[in-house]
Amino acid sequence: MFKIIIYFCLLPILLTICSYIPPKITIQRLSKQPIISYWSNQSQFRFNYNSAFLPLPDGSIALVVRVQDLLPNATSNYDVGPSKLAIVRQLKNSLTKYEYVHSEQIIIDSDDRPYQVAGVEDPRITIVNGTYYLYYTAVYWTPSHEWSAHAALATCQSGKDPTKKENWILHPALFPELSWSKAATLLIHNATHQYVFFNESNIELALAVTDDYLHYEYKNKTFIEIRSDYFDSELVEPGPEPQRLSDGNYLFLYNSARRLPLPNNHFKPDWDREYNLGWVIMDGNDPTKILARSERPVLAPELDWERCDFTSKKWARRGLTPRVVFAEGWKKIATNQFILWYQGCDTVTGIAKVIVEF
Repeated sequence: MFKIIIYFCLLPILLTICSYIPPKITIQRLSKQPIISYWSNQSQFRFNYNSAFLPLPDGSIALVVRVQDLLPNATSNYDVGPSKLAIVRQLKNSLTKYEYVHSEQIIIDSDDRPYQVAGVEDPRITIVNGTYYLYYTAVYWTPSHEWSAHAALATCQSGKDPTKKENWILHPALFPELSWSKAATLLIHNATHQYVFFNESNIELALAVTDDYLHYEYKNKTFIEIRSDYFDSELVEPGPEPQRLSDGNYLFLYNSARRLPLPNNHFKPDWDREYNLGWVIMDGNDPTKILARSERPVLAPELDWERCDFTSKKWARRGLTPRVVFAEGWKKIATNQFILWYQGCDTVTGIAKVIVEF
């Protein structure tokens, strides 16, 4: 027990021993089947994933979904075109039923700006004084035909319909000084402290601050590091925005990857990673401090459409990326309870409930 308490209180820079006891955090799937899937005739797009929660002015729910299709000359399931972002509404106030996804619902397209010609992805949404702030990743090819990504921002002003593409304003890259940035999510701590957590790498999540939500000062500060011999040993990347818990601290879900030995039991060539979901508890007085961190994944690929490997039967050849669960949107529904939208295999959208018990 002594060792566990010391471990939970490791801060990212300084080793500190404290008495904080973390809550029990569990995730329960609310459906054993995807809630948005091409294979269930719910979308014209082959792949529907990375869904972010977007509350509508009338109180109903919509999702911003990353959609993607195969290239016209595709020879395999992995020959895909640029991603786009589309908005779909829930049906009949149901958490598991949504509109059919079609091209008219796209709000951000890959050809809207030159710097995102290779695709737009990773949506995460925050509302400030009625204005929607949609953080996403803009991807393009460099002149030497290498991938490049920048954290980007689109806004829809208060009083305008966020389901209409013409109401979204695209802004320049958040960090033009960086050659690579992605997957930004915003925490509004108070009137004077707002933080942006972003990036995915083998080393860290970066941390930035803003005072107007449009201009950002990069702090070059490590926040969450990868850990050898853990489920997050290869990569860490932000999930949705941190949420306050009843004890005043923040729960921050993060996506992670670990490397699997080759050869793997799936069809995708040279793919050797597995993505899982982890969490940290952030200090409610100073969100840059981590009070606790998960020892094990809180959500891991288990269902057929989350694994997409040789054991997955019909899903073995449907998945774009095997052995992936990944989350970018959630909604608080009760004290210490949240609805979480997540994806499986970079292919479909699922739904679950996050439960925090003190």
